[in-house]
Amino acid sequence: MYGYIVPQKSTLMMSDFVLYRSFYCGMCCQTGELYGNLPRFTTNYDFAFFSALMHDYAQADVVIEERPCILNPKKKAILRPNPLLEKIAAANILLSYQKANDGVIDGDGIKYRAARHALKKPFRKAKELCPEVWKAIDDAYKKQREVENSRVCSIDRAADPFANLMRELPGLVLGVKTDDNLKGLCYNIGKFVYLADALDDIVDDVKHGRYNPFAVVYGDVTSRREFIAKHKGELEFCFGSICARAAEYFNALCFTQSRRLLGNIIFDGMPAKVRELLDSEKKLKNPKI
Repeated sequence: MYGYIVPQKSTLMMSDFVLYRSFYCGMCCQTGELYGNLPRFTTNYDFAFFSALMHDYAQADVVIEERPCILNPKKKAILRPNPLLEKIAAANILLSYQKANDGVIDGDGIKYRAARHALKKPFRKAKELCPEVWKAIDDAYKKQREVENSRVCSIDRAADPFANLMRELPGLVLGVKTDDNLKGLCYNIGKFVYLADALDDIVDDVKHGRYNPFAVVYGDVTSRREFIAKHKGELEFCFGSICARAAEYFNALCFTQSRRLLGNIIFDGMPAKVRELLDSEKKLKNPKI
């Protein structure tokens, strides 16, 4: 995933910040234990959110311990490894491998070839652990390729393959039938991530002749600033609608241990990321939480 689903630090309580970091660091450590230290670079904030969401929804035990890690000798709060975290880390490896492979196909440079090469062995191990997750990812990206190759002139249809993948991912990771509200929440999270990434990359995509739904639908991409200024109303409506639907589905779910943290991300973090996207004249830098 891409780093667009993050908390709003200014409204995040310190206890929830520690909890969030424990999910992030826990996935990093779990990845290191299962796949080696190099694949730990795939750890991202979007999957820290997904980990918090899955652990709370499944009512899984969240055991946090203070210990150092290879990247920082100072002790910190880290989620203890558990079977659910193993599957979440595997799903992240599989998505990261597919993203790297997608970048190679798009001709995006040596960094994607290097990432794909580094993830080959972890990919095979993660695929063996979660074959049904890989099948869903592979099928979704094939559909995404069809959409992009046909240059579909619809923002909703362009985002649908990845959004549907995220809709089904919780059930595949948990191995159970999931609530329709959870599916709706994850669908809109996936849609948000896909379209945020598309808007963030619009200038580079047009420059290199790659498909971008916003460029196809609206055209006239001379610069990011001018494009956003010209279509700001439509973009605010697009992202605002997604945020509103995600909030509606979230409110219909029952959460316990991570509700404040998850609520901060849905109600504060996502709208804040929209403002950041629309106010920035350049591609956003990687967030630091």
